[in-house]
Amino acid sequence: MALLLGVPTSIALVNIGILLVLVGWLLSGQWRWKLDVIRHNPITLPVMLLSALVLVGIAYTDAPRAYIGHHLYVYSKLPLMLMLLTLLYEPCWQRRGLLAFTVGSLITVASTYANIWFDVPWSDSHNQGLGVTHHVFNDYIAQGLAMSFFTALAVVIALDARTRSMRWAWALVAVFTVFSITHLLQGRTGQVVLLAMLCALAWVAAPMAWRWRALALVVLATVLLFLSSSLLRHRVTSLFTEFAQYTDAGLLTTSTGFRLDMWKNALEMYLTSPLWGHGTASYRVLSEQIYTDPGVCAVSCLHPHNQFLFLAAEFGLLGLVAYVLLLQRAFAAAFDLTVRYRNLLVAFMAILFVDSFINGPFWVTTERHLFASVLPLLVAGWRLPVNKGETVAASEPEVERSA
Repeated sequence: MALLLGVPTSIALVNIGILLVLVGWLLSGQWRWKLDVIRHNPITLPVMLLSALVLVGIAYTDAPRAYIGHHLYVYSKLPLMLMLLTLLYEPCWQRRGLLAFTVGSLITVASTYANIWFDVPWSDSHNQGLGVTHHVFNDYIAQGLAMSFFTALAVVIALDARTRSMRWAWALVAVFTVFSITHLLQGRTGQVVLLAMLCALAWVAAPMAWRWRALALVVLATVLLFLSSSLLRHRVTSLFTEFAQYTDAGLLTTSTGFRLDMWKNALEMYLTSPLWGHGTASYRVLSEQIYTDPGVCAVSCLHPHNQFLFLAAEFGLLGLVAYVLLLQRAFAAAFDLTVRYRNLLVAFMAILFVDSFINGPFWVTTERHLFASVLPLLVAGWRLPVNKGETVAASEPEVERSA
């Protein structure tokens, strides 16, 4: 639970949690049951394909050993996801995982608001007042992503609440969290994925007769938030200015300009080797030949801020297909889960899908912690339907069956 508590709060706590997961998983035995759980889960195949491509890609890359080693470290989170499927298999551990994430998120939201009036000692930003960013842990992009999912969690809990007081309490938590993303964080990523998440959640959670009304309500709320937030308006209007600066003069002085240029170059890399790509860690090697300025390279040489293009450039069509398969199988699995986990997983996949176009959800440190831990948490409850074969439950240990 330290892992999920640390996702919205502390990289150090996440690293401690990963260490505990590795040690506990290796020492706990029950190998046949673990392999059965992993084998039957829908995300296992694409995760294993991506892991295999990273290893095979070492054979034909021009990257130095240090770059390859860093790639292996980053993508080690892929097999970690499979371990988490077994550790979070039981519903009680899924609930505890969501509780740990909830506690960490509440700490983050409370600290964000406190940052308006006080210089919170553990905050990454030290700005007081409105109209400036107040990200607390990690960076504002990662906080926007994590808080977008926490908004979905708060909404789902409110919908499931049995008492009116609990329903309104969690609805209020959701409202305060949305306000923190739109008014207290400067990053556009959190605001974009928040809108995508709310649209997806409105579509899947609302009764069929109310879906279009729910979507209209989300659009109306978005307009009101846009009009009420000078920070949000500035970030949206500056997007068009930055786009024009790049298309007219090729300026690499803004986040939009950097992204457009990285996307163009990554696409060209893919087209020169469309089937296999250029191998593990090849994007960095090829980018260093393009971005010779150290300051520009510090931003553009690590990853192209697009997970699809990143995998396509390094592993070709195979890498792209494996990643799309991961998204598709996780999304499809949502509709075999209980209503609560279906709603949460659809909302989470909307966040992951949109972020994959503008960042590196499985590459950037703080983002991969979120996606590599919450995704297995949400799909761990998936069970192989009886009419498709023998259920995984049939191979559970005696202790689990008698509990």
